[in-house]
Amino acid sequence: MSDVPYGVRHAALATALAAVLAVTGCAPEPEAEPPPPSTGTSPPNTLAKVDVGDALTVTATVDQVVDERALVVRDVDLADRSLLVLTRRPVEATPPQLLSAEGTVVRFSYRRLAARHHLTDPAAYRTFEGQKALVASQVTVWR
Repeated sequence: MSDVPYGVRHAALATALAAVLAVTGCAPEPEAEPPPPSTGTSPPNTLAKVDVGDALTVTATVDQVVDERALVVRDVDLADRSLLVLTRRPVEATPPQLLSAEGTVVRFSYRRLAARHHLTDPAAYRTFEGQKALVASQVTVWR
């Protein structure tokens, strides 16, 4: 290499060094892929992890229609596997349809919520008294 001009030798060495660095992993790292979008499903033990006043979104199957604005949904991720959902408008859903409900967690009190949600027979709600329930601002029934 003694008869190769100094500038050419220097350029060749720089090119070779750049190639070695690229091959050995010294090149800039590619950008990480963003995480997959949320599916909107509830993590395990969802109801146990939320407090009264918290926002909650659940996707579950309709287990029972109590009134036109009250129904019980069932899912393994819910405490006792079920949740009373109160709606602002009548919801046309029948077991075992799937629905998504978005709203606020409340402590159920028939006396406090009956008039607002047009609840009828107090006996039908006795098992929910004092339990967490969801007052839904939005309900989507998947047909």
